[in-house]
Amino acid sequence: MSTLLETPASTISARASDLAGSLGAAIGSDFRAAQNQLVFVEYSAGKLSALNLFNPSTIVSSGATVLKGTYTFDLETGIQGGVSANADIWWDQQTAVLRQMVPQNGAGIINLGKVNFAALTANNLQLLPYTSTPIPGNNNSTNKLVPGDVFAVKTRQGNLAKVLVTAYGYNLQIQWVTYKLASAYTVLGVGYTTPEDVKISTDQSHAYITERTGDFVKVSLASANRSAATFVVSGMVAPQQIALDEAHHAAYVVEYAPAGRLWKIDLTNGSKSAILSNLNFAVGLVLSPDLQYAYISEQTTGPDKGRISRFRLSDGTRQTIVAGLTAPFFLTWADSSGTSLFVAERDPANRVTRIDVVGGTSSVVGSVAFRPSSVAVAGSSRLLVCCDQEIDSIDLVPFQPTGPLLMQIGFIPYTDILSSGLADTSSDPGAHFPVKNAPFAGTLPLMVNHQRAANDGAAWYRIKIDGSVRMDTWTDDKWNGVTYVTETMSPQVINGQPGYYPVRPVSDLLLWLHPALGTLTDSTNLPTGLHTIDVEFINAGGALVETSNFVTIYVDNRPCAAALSTPTLNGKAADPNCGLLHYTGVTALPVEMDLIATQPGNFATYSFQVVKGVNQIVGVGGPVPAASPIKSPASTLLGSCNIAAFGEYLYVAATATNGWSRQSQYDASAAVAFVLAP
Repeated sequence: MSTLLETPASTISARASDLAGSLGAAIGSDFRAAQNQLVFVEYSAGKLSALNLFNPSTIVSSGATVLKGTYTFDLETGIQGGVSANADIWWDQQTAVLRQMVPQNGAGIINLGKVNFAALTANNLQLLPYTSTPIPGNNNSTNKLVPGDVFAVKTRQGNLAKVLVTAYGYNLQIQWVTYKLASAYTVLGVGYTTPEDVKISTDQSHAYITERTGDFVKVSLASANRSAATFVVSGMVAPQQIALDEAHHAAYVVEYAPAGRLWKIDLTNGSKSAILSNLNFAVGLVLSPDLQYAYISEQTTGPDKGRISRFRLSDGTRQTIVAGLTAPFFLTWADSSGTSLFVAERDPANRVTRIDVVGGTSSVVGSVAFRPSSVAVAGSSRLLVCCDQEIDSIDLVPFQPTGPLLMQIGFIPYTDILSSGLADTSSDPGAHFPVKNAPFAGTLPLMVNHQRAANDGAAWYRIKIDGSVRMDTWTDDKWNGVTYVTETMSPQVINGQPGYYPVRPVSDLLLWLHPALGTLTDSTNLPTGLHTIDVEFINAGGALVETSNFVTIYVDNRPCAAALSTPTLNGKAADPNCGLLHYTGVTALPVEMDLIATQPGNFATYSFQVVKGVNQIVGVGGPVPAASPIKSPASTLLGSCNIAAFGEYLYVAATATNGWSRQSQYDASAAVAFVLAP
């Protein structure tokens, strides 16, 4: 039986018991958001398959009973006090006062509090963070099993049960319903020949698939056998990952070959053209959000080993982002702004790594099973990783029942925010989001520990910055059993006090696209400098329950500046209209290229390059402010040419982050062209 690796224990992906049968070398994948479904190919089995994060259920048993003190209970059959090996829970009576509900035989349990029992569905239950920790049922004020309390159980057989306490005592009156989930794994189509990758069309109803034999096909997901697929193009050498640009009727595919190509495929007529060549065993491919660059992973045979490079599509200019990776496979954008990537590194590393494409740094997100190939982002909090025989899940924002109430800003734990207020995960081996001395900016996602707050009796919370109540209105998506529905969170007045949002019930947490999200707060209305954040929690009656830890951040929403002057040689500037810069008799003298690359707080980096034809001949960069001018002898720029055309490109990248992504809206760039001629 295939399994799902739960990393960490509070993973929010499907459970191991939800899969049926071993996977036949799961490779490429894509997340089908409309169905909350991971679609993937199985290379050796020739299948197009899917993993449903929420799958249908049937009722195994239900009823009401009096659970006697010291007795066990089988939630599959409704039998109490039977064979102990069949028990799921035990109503343990330690003394006349000390009592607890204890899971049995590998079952898991979680207390949900006073929630609507009738409204709880299998969807609510299947992704809860079950544990082996008993629920206190003491005959005193610490009792959690009060009338109206609901707890959930993942049974020893992997079924899911909800249990309502209707009366408390030595003998506990309960009502229960036990659900059996259908298999999360399903085969959508068969008959493919060594399929490598799949990408879902924007209509969410079709998929594009590459086969190692060289074919590229399109198929309806409603009838997804290879025999029903529409042929698009063939003749490629071991085509690998697909990048779609359906707005321009195009797809891009890389080849796994000693001198492989990047193909651009016209989706309307099936023609293809080689955009890049001489790729060394290319595997992974994504396009930049502006469609100007291709990011490609290569399992090189040279000294770079596994590398990821950025290629300008207009001229093929390559810039190596990171090298030394272990058999890097497919790539996935970690954020919508295109500032960092997830890459699967294969054996013996067997891990997912995050790459900062601006700084060229990498950090390990987590270890996974044997031979990972692709990473799919399912909301902001979870990754689904296709490994050879299984689908693994990595939870990026794990709940901690006894942990901090204000957990993170985006992916940045509060413990990785320095006393200066800057985000810095460089010394945290467990951090997957690489930032160093970065200020905060943009819209900040504050991650709240709803699980602890609910367990502590909180019903409402509000955010304070510098002691002032925030009144942000924000949205999040919640699964309704069929699809995600956007819900708007507006601040409410509770007990005469403004700014409150509801604490999310534990039973609903993982139905949200962003389970831990507490608010999306706009930092652009805060002045540059230090600001302190805390969260206040109250109960349903408006009484203060607790206050979160205080987190101090440095906010800087100031933009970068980039400018290039016309280059000069021997004191003479290039013609601003035609770009001509004459070098007669002075080729040994330097061409001086003035530039401005700044950010008011120096929270930025810059990169400057000079391209001649399609080749980069000058490349410098680093923290701002940039040294100016950049000088290079005219003879060096010309090389063997008598006349040559050049392009100067300057990019200034803000290091500011909102915790989910670098705030690229504050970047700046400039470009200048000139021609050296006698």
